[in-house]
Amino acid sequence: MSIYSNICFYGGGAWGQALAITLSTLNHNSTILVSDKTREKQINNSQSERFPNLKLSPLIQASTNKEKAIKGSDLIFITTESKRVLMAIEEISSFSKNKINVIITSKGFATKKGETFNEIVENKFHNILLSILTGPTFADEIANNKPAAAIVANKEIDIATSICELFHNSNLRLYPSNDPSGASIAGAIKNIIAIGAGIVEGLELGDNAKAALITRGISETCELIKKSGGDHATAFGLAGIGDMSLTCSGPHSRNMAYGIDIIKNNCQSPKHLVEGLNAVDAAISLSKELNVELPIVEAIYKIINKKADIKDIIKNLLARPIKNEFS
Repeated sequence: MSIYSNICFYGGGAWGQALAITLSTLNHNSTILVSDKTREKQINNSQSERFPNLKLSPLIQASTNKEKAIKGSDLIFITTESKRVLMAIEEISSFSKNKINVIITSKGFATKKGETFNEIVENKFHNILLSILTGPTFADEIANNKPAAAIVANKEIDIATSICELFHNSNLRLYPSNDPSGASIAGAIKNIIAIGAGIVEGLELGDNAKAALITRGISETCELIKKSGGDHATAFGLAGIGDMSLTCSGPHSRNMAYGIDIIKNNCQSPKHLVEGLNAVDAAISLSKELNVELPIVEAIYKIINKKADIKDIIKNLLARPIKNEFS
């Protein structure tokens, strides 16, 4: 039996609803915090605008009353886009008198300097026990009960394990990790690399080029994690190579779709959320602070911001000095 009985999702989008649907298959109640009465009414009538072909379980209820929902919860998932996470943390912290378990599912950096959310929480929000849920997961597949695996990262491995146990025997298999820093960095960098995969696809550079991009992208992720004090092995698990492989697999990924759009339609302003755009400046800033070379990430940054001709960028990448693959 789970130690959590009052579960809240801060954010009523696809990911929050998908996780609530998964928990409902295990007979767990949950409350989804939404921003408007229309969506509150829809969800409470078992309807989902995000998943119109699904009937939501009556175990899933929606609310617009943040204070009431937060105060009544012992576990809160923040399922918003990354740029809204800090605001959510501030609200949760202000409404919670006691220590509260919070799980971030957004994949990105907390600040333009490249700080992670766990760094911010450790320094400023002492009543929040923060975990990171990340891995190769598309929300629509989770909602439709298709199998997937991800990790929950918390410096306190017992807390991470307790959250994994909450989902045990569902379609979402979770593994505990004690490396929230590495998990956060991996989740942010993979979105940037996925934009690069879209650029490769748009330019029709071939499968060899995409495989090289992903592999070297993991290498850069590994170096950044190590220099940030995380566990480099995280880059080679579900949070790293697993998630990057999925996000670079096709236009189902919004980040990859945006990369394709840059080439095919000269798109600079995406119609939908592209987390890689929010992460790329922060990744460059962090790499400079830690003195870590990120040639792939820097190349993608230059293409996004039209800092150089794409052909020249590719040529310069291929002309970099020869060195050991793992040095």
